[in-house]
Amino acid sequence: MAEMASMVSVFAPAWCSKFLSYLTGWVTVISWQAALASSAFLGGTMIQGLLVLNYEGYQFERWHGTLLFYAIIGFSLFINTYLARLLPKIEAMVLVIHVVGFVCILIPLVYLAPHSSAKEVFTTFSNGGDWSTDGLSFFVGLSTSMFAFIGSSFALRDHISFQGLTG
Repeated sequence: MAEMASMVSVFAPAWCSKFLSYLTGWVTVISWQAALASSAFLGGTMIQGLLVLNYEGYQFERWHGTLLFYAIIGFSLFINTYLARLLPKIEAMVLVIHVVGFVCILIPLVYLAPHSSAKEVFTTFSNGGDWSTDGLSFFVGLSTSMFAFIGSSFALRDHISFQGLTG
């Protein structure tokens, strides 16, 4: 956050650089909080989607997703507060699970999935959401899949660009 605020003060006119730097800092804090809430809510609704998919008798209610959101936030707070000394081991375990899971899912998908020609893969668009245009459908789908990458590389890119400006 300090790098962003200092970059604003470098580029902004002198008469408003302090105010814009202050504003940038607070907008960054608010966006971090919104990203945390968004990822927890997405996790809760994904769990709810799995319940709908696997249990025919499950009645979908919107407040269930909110309750799962609070459960994920509480679980995250518990781990970061009381199990902080174990966090590196937990993260290493999650990394191993992700890598093994990636391989275990990728191999059957590549082997068993129906194969298409490169022309069909890269030139055929499906507008399954009945959006007004294929382009709008593409970008709606793109924003959903890119949610996982929000902010993951910005800190490094911001730091490198700032170091390039200051010497």
